[in-house]
Amino acid sequence: MKEPSYLSYAALVTVSLAMAVGGLYLLANFNRLFRGSIKNAWLRRNAAAWLVIFLINGSMSPISGGFFYFLAKFGWTGTIAAHFISTIIATLIGFNTVWAVAESKRLKRLSFIKHKLLLFFTLIIMTLVVNVPFSYLAFDHNMTFVKYNIISSIYVGGAIGLVYALISYLDIERKRKFDEKELELIRLRELKTKAELDALHSKVNPHFLYNALNSIADLSITDGKKARKMTVALADLFRYSINYSNNNYSTIKEEIEMAEVYLQIEKIRFEDKLNYQVHVDETLNHYLVPRFVIQPLVENAVKHGLKATGQLTEIILEVTENGDGIVINIADTGPSFPEELNPGYGVKSVYDKMDLLFADNYEILFTNTPRKQVSIHLKKMIKNEPAI
Repeated sequence: MKEPSYLSYAALVTVSLAMAVGGLYLLANFNRLFRGSIKNAWLRRNAAAWLVIFLINGSMSPISGGFFYFLAKFGWTGTIAAHFISTIIATLIGFNTVWAVAESKRLKRLSFIKHKLLLFFTLIIMTLVVNVPFSYLAFDHNMTFVKYNIISSIYVGGAIGLVYALISYLDIERKRKFDEKELELIRLRELKTKAELDALHSKVNPHFLYNALNSIADLSITDGKKARKMTVALADLFRYSINYSNNNYSTIKEEIEMAEVYLQIEKIRFEDKLNYQVHVDETLNHYLVPRFVIQPLVENAVKHGLKATGQLTEIILEVTENGDGIVINIADTGPSFPEELNPGYGVKSVYDKMDLLFADNYEILFTNTPRKQVSIHLKKMIKNEPAI
């Protein structure tokens, strides 16, 4: 065999380096290869592996010792064909064996280092298993070339193993940092939600407070018992609004009790001009709703019914089950809702709380027929398990 020129070696080394860089780059982006063009996962994975192995194995030509021997014996067509065939064999046998080891659930339980070492040695062994018999036959049992092929096989298997281990480590680090950022974002969102809910819970209609205190002042002179009853009711309402338990939810039973406390205060103020009824399915008492969503709607009914007209107003508060959800109705005999509804602070606060705690799982309807009422449809039912 004629000794190749230095120029031929230089050209081969240049091509080999380019193939090595290309192969390692494709290995680093292995999961993205052929993603849009090959649907079948097994075929896509093997096609990507074949391309990577073809380039990396091809890059070993200068140190394999037998490339020019093979070229002189079989020509370019035979050499390239042999490389294609050997790469196919390496992919079907070597790669799929290594993949089975890498994806084994049992072996994944090993520590990161143990798992990657196992893959590292599996890669080297499978590279030798595929390449050594092939080179022994291809080079007519010439042990010099077989020896070079063994060295290059160990190098290729080891290089791929090290790159794979490095990529796996970087992926784990990226995932860890991503998870840390996600946890931080979740924590910040929770803090933001809590701050918003605390702000909503802490605000009580100042007009209601002003009017209630004026009524207590007047009653303290004319009717001490009513003044005391109203003061106790107002204290209960404010104690509930302070939210000592720091809980964003309340049971339906607690919400109804606070709505009734509010109605009792207004009943003392307006006497015979206000009547109310409360009908609650007792099986729903221990289901949870956001704190202070019923009272603001009841207050809205009083404000736009009795206070706006000065005439007798009746309020009906109902809580029923409807299919797989809960329906809360607040009906009143006051003037109809206008076509262009402009919700005030109380109604807006209800929407805000529902958005924060029941997002996409609720609906609020304002209707005038067959009766005027506000309806909250809760599509998600949350039980207060400790209370049951």
